[in-house]
Parts: sequence; C-alpha cells; structure tokens
Amino acid sequence: MMRLPVSQWKPWQSALSVWKALFLREAMVRMFGSRVAWVWLVLEPVANVLWLILIFTVIRVRHVGGIETPLWIASGMLVFMTFRRTVSQVQNGVDANSSLFAYRQVRPADVVLVRSVVEGVTMLLISATVFAVGGMMGWMSWPASGWDVLEAFTLAWLCALGLGMIFGVLVKLVPETERIINFIMMPLMMISGVIFPLSLVQPPYLDWLLLNPVAHAIEASRVGFAPFYHSVAGLDLVYAYQCALVLLFLGLALFRRFNQRLVMQ
Repeated sequence: MMRLPVSQWKPWQSALSVWKALFLREAMVRMFGSRVAWVWLVLEPVANVLWLILIFTVIRVRHVGGIETPLWIASGMLVFMTFRRTVSQVQNGVDANSSLFAYRQVRPADVVLVRSVVEGVTMLLISATVFAVGGMMGWMSWPASGWDVLEAFTLAWLCALGLGMIFGVLVKLVPETERIINFIMMPLMMISGVIFPLSLVQPPYLDWLLLNPVAHAIEASRVGFAPFYHSVAGLDLVYAYQCALVLLFLGLALFRRFNQRLVMQ
C-alpha cells in the first residue's frame, strides 16, 4: 500500500506523526539526556519511599489505617510523585522545546501532552517495579484491584496535566510565579496525606484538605491495594474527576488563548 505524501495527510495523521516523533525524542532525552539521567529517574522516587519507611520504622509504626506501613507510604508517595513530576515536566515543556516551534506542525499543546505521557508511563513502570519488589520481599501486599490502583495513578496524572498547563502559561506571562509554584509543592505533599493519614484530621479542617483532588487519588490507591484500608471519610472520586476536567479545560483554554505568546517568547 502506497503512503500518501506528507502534503496530502489528514490533520489527524499529521498530529499522530508529530506525537510519535515527540514521544521518541522526549523518551530519549528523559532516559539518556545525561550520563546519570536514568539513574536519577529511578533513584528519586525509590529514595523518597525508603527514607519515609526508615523514619516510620525508627518510631516503630508497623501499620497505618490497617495496612502495612511500607505499602501505605509507597502507594501515597508514588502517586504524589507521579503528580509532581508531571506538573514539572508540563510546566517546563514549552521552554525546553522552544526550538521545535520553528516547525509549523508542532504546537505547544503537542509538546506538553507528549511530555506528560512520557512522565506518566515512566512513573507507572517505576511504581510497578517498586510494588513488585516489595511484594516479593514480603514488605507489601499485592493489589486487590489493579484497575483501581491504575485509576488512582491516572487521576493524579490528569490533575497534573491540567495544573501543569496552567502553571506553564503563568510562568511564561509572569516569570516570578515560578518561585511561588515551586514553594507550594512541599506543603502540598504534606496536606495530600503522603506523610500522615488524613483520617487523623478532624472537621472542619478535614473538609478543607479534601478540596485537594490529589488527596482523593492517594487514598483511592490505598483502597485499591487493600479494600479493608481505613480510608478517610469523604473519599469521592467523582469530585476528583470533576476537578481534573476543570483543570484540563482551563489549561487547554489558556494554551489556546496565549498560543502565539508561548511560541514567540
């Protein structure tokens, strides 16, 4: 079957071709951009999980919410790191690929979408490896529902994609906001239930914390591993999906509105 000339491609064919090329480029840069790029890619999430496990072991906390402490920590930390890394990659995607905008087929939205997919797939593979090793070593239980765990990771990824696009436009328009964005990531980890269980927080403060959709994704991942986990009252995935859709809509709207400025600046 003869291939059509590029000039005769339909829009969706052109878009797929661009996404494939960008995916390969981003994957190569992410894995082999430097001599130790792939080492840091794996080491960062693993180190974050291990140091928290060490702290909880020292203070003799064996179970949290009815499940093993290593599983509680790993499920929360890896979901949050999927969110945080994706936000960072999407936020910086336009600047990192500004030279590609010389090609009229490549648009800012294409770049950030592909970067988010690369980061999401990478974190999913790393997380699956951590859970598999933890399960074989007897530190963690195997998931009761793999689909529920995957849904939790996907939900965090969707929120990160939308928020990263919003942050990316803000940083382009007002560069000073980058410091503020970087500053809020650590408190966000604290209030998302990564380090302490949200079930310990009493109303009305708990109601405020549950406005954060990432907290729902983290709790959902733990329930996916162990249905008997004592999840926080008020866990609502429908609300979290609604937040993700709103963030995606705002992010895409901002990219469409400021497309020329993103390309030219």
